Amino acid sequence: MNIFDCLDELQAELFEKSYEELEAKYYELCSTNVEGNEAKRIRNINVDIFEAQLKSSFQEALHITNEHSAKAIYFEYDMENNWESIFFVCEEYSSLSEGDDDWASDWIDEIEGPSHKEFAQVYKENGFDTTDKARAITLFLIVRTLIAFGTVAKSMKLDVPLCIGFHDQDLVMRIKE
Repeated sequence: MNIFDCLDELQAELFEKSYEELEAKYYELCSTNVEGNEAKRIRNINVDIFEAQLKSSFQEALHITNEHSAKAIYFEYDMENNWESIFFVCEEYSSLSEGDDDWASDWIDEIEGPSHKEFAQVYKENGFDTTDKARAITLFLIVRTLIAFGTVAKSMKLDVPLCIGFHDQDLVMRIKE
């Protein structure tokens, strides 16, 4: 299992499946590849505070986006640093089909987002992709983050593309084009 192939597959699934279907698939993947209760542990991590903090920062990003007629919002989280995150309000945007995310490096403004220390702790215990266990856990943590972010995004009125990625991810994932 190559994690980057899985991320490509996950991008396609973001447009085809519900969040419930995604969570079920990646919970099963984690349960199958990891002994013990690690999948349950990850599924049981509370994201309510994370989502509330996301919403607050998201509202600020939307205000700046509208004020400057920005083209996209890119949300980035850092798995290596307590899942700390930033919203980037971007002046340009290229669709997924163009395969070029240079636009995400050129932003008008940035808004600090929340961190999630419990996700970060699970990640630090296993690493990114050195074993099947680490890959399955990382993918499930990414999916839980995507779902939290997407859930907040669905509750807001968006007129611009919305993207998400972990620090140094290439290509970033599109939630809305």
